[in-house]
Amino acid sequence: MRPLPFAVLMLAGLPAALPAQVDYFARAGVTWSRDLVTDRIINDISVGPGLAPTLALGAALPIAPRYHAAVEASLTTATLSASETGTPDADLGSLRTGAVMLGLDGPIVGRLRWRAGAGLITYWPADDSGIFARGGTTRFLAGAGADYRYPVARRWDLMASGRWDFHRFTTEELESRGFGSSQGIQRVGVTVGLARGLK
Repeated sequence: MRPLPFAVLMLAGLPAALPAQVDYFARAGVTWSRDLVTDRIINDISVGPGLAPTLALGAALPIAPRYHAAVEASLTTATLSASETGTPDADLGSLRTGAVMLGLDGPIVGRLRWRAGAGLITYWPADDSGIFARGGTTRFLAGAGADYRYPVARRWDLMASGRWDFHRFTTEELESRGFGSSQGIQRVGVTVGLARGLK
């Protein structure tokens, strides 16, 4: 199942009897990712995305006085490029990712809260070429982060978030070319938005 439809199903499945307790949020920002592929033939060669504009949507439901269960979906769009030592970067088109994570959050201090979870990430290349010649790929990921919230209206908070996640990356095309091991990918994101405060 693809991440974004999965996220929609999860949001729809939250208990309808508790609408006043459900916390919704939407944020926008940027995500940095490690290179997807690195290799050395004569010179160092790498393929990876640039800084990616990011949209995140989610919801959380209290499961204890200070803890919540949450689902969060994110979408990024970046320019994919190839780099080789001593040559200009080559533009390989755009690359989108869609991710959904299920997790928990709890208090750190004051208005600052931790968040941790696991889920799936899907890569959608603009063109089936290069390392994506046989299409995109879906991988398991795990992540953690922190949220800071500040009330700006009776039921709304300003929400600033930092996220880190990790997954293993490979594609069918890479495997067909003899890249037997997957690459560990770390991503770091920063977003700001609004949350419907739990009152």
